[in-house]
Amino acid sequence: MKSQLEEIHRLFIGLALDSKDGDFDPPMLEQLVLLIAELENADEPILKKLSKYKDHLPPTMTLRHFSGIGVPFERYLKKSIQDDDFVVTDKDRDHLVTARVPLQFIVDNMRSAFNVGSLFRTADTLGAQKIWLTGYSPTPHQLQVERSALGATLILDWETCSFTNAIEKLRAEAYHIIALETAANALDIAFPYTENKPTAFVIGNERFGLDADQLKMCHEVRKIPTFGIKNSLNAATAAAIAGYEWRKQWNEFPQQAIGRA
Repeated sequence: MKSQLEEIHRLFIGLALDSKDGDFDPPMLEQLVLLIAELENADEPILKKLSKYKDHLPPTMTLRHFSGIGVPFERYLKKSIQDDDFVVTDKDRDHLVTARVPLQFIVDNMRSAFNVGSLFRTADTLGAQKIWLTGYSPTPHQLQVERSALGATLILDWETCSFTNAIEKLRAEAYHIIALETAANALDIAFPYTENKPTAFVIGNERFGLDADQLKMCHEVRKIPTFGIKNSLNAATAAAIAGYEWRKQWNEFPQQAIGRA
């Protein structure tokens, strides 16, 4: 029965990926309905209940409806569905690949490959130029980074080096370097920037953040206010908030976008 449920799950994924506006492959859909119907003979009450979904998969259904039917099966199998399982690549805008602004990120000692991949994806949506991976931060050579980045690792420039070298190279290019950290003297992330200048955000380890000597190497420290029990955000989420706040202020004084470095 476990292999049958796995096959049902694979059919849900395959049909969702291949479907265009609800135009489902008839043989695959028929096979899916038959496999779900067979669950009626299972011993577990929950599987008998799932078998009733065979009557809710008409060929004319929408993709949204179809995806909703698949959720109970995913939860039974304890499947974790990632964004890249359902990515629609024809919606991406390849013609904007050169529309970049002088925004970069230094990612130091980040343990999570998923977070690094998410940051690549966020950086691309911001029109950023480059990501520096320092310390033991995972690189796009790791599968999980590529999966969560959804192709952004192929678009964005990235480089591995020491934290100090990354800082020195960016300072030489007149970048304003901002550490994201919950330090006592940190400015609010939404506090107006004094100038519209090339900027690099520094994001540290998910648990330990940035060291005091690293903070001293940055021009300023900024934090994202929190209003609950937890005093900090997920590192990739914090990078997204900071990046979008910077981009919002940058857009208020638009400057010519520059090509990929």
